Amino acid sequence: MKPRKHGFTLIELLVTISIMAILIGLLLPALGAARRHGRSIACLSNVRQIALAATMYADDHDAYVGWSPGTDRKQLLYPYLRQGRDNADIDGDQVWQCPANDQPARAAGYGFNTRLNAVKLVQIRQPVQTVALVDGGINDDREPTLATHAFPPSTPTFPAIGRPNPRHPAGGGRGVSVGFADGHVESLAMAPPFYPGLPGDWLGNGVMDPDDPRYKDPMWDLH
Repeated sequence: MKPRKHGFTLIELLVTISIMAILIGLLLPALGAARRHGRSIACLSNVRQIALAATMYADDHDAYVGWSPGTDRKQLLYPYLRQGRDNADIDGDQVWQCPANDQPARAAGYGFNTRLNAVKLVQIRQPVQTVALVDGGINDDREPTLATHAFPPSTPTFPAIGRPNPRHPAGGGRGVSVGFADGHVESLAMAPPFYPGLPGDWLGNGVMDPDDPRYKDPMWDLH
């Protein structure tokens, strides 16, 4: 008697392939979510390193890191980070690049609170509650920018403005990595009290008086 050959029938192959396709379809969203979460964690690590470098700079110079003509913030913090010699240095393997930033040649990874530019340390009364830097590289037209600044919520829009960039999944896909003036970091949503809304939706209101009920800058100001 000839030995019988055992193998998959066409129907069995189709069923197997269908099951594999279903499993892949179920796994891909989970893998995507894990990848986004990993990028958020790496971004928070970057922000922590930059925030700590900024506090070290402030301790050494008695003023917070700021911008001046011919000198950008990357240059000022290079002695502390040894990465990112200036704004033209866009090497992806450095703390200045957010892992979720898919346009590093056009968009800055992070932006500094312009309210703290060269401010004396004694003027920052609540550093644990004062925003120092955030995910950046976006303007009010939602176009990329290489500027390493981020303007407070009250600042009215203008062509060169930089706003916080919600690159991360926290807060329903509106998450921003935030470094504070004392060096600690948090992941916050683009929502009050951090920010009234997304870039392009919120264009500033010009109200800078903390006693005005329309004031929007409690986490960005010096008090």
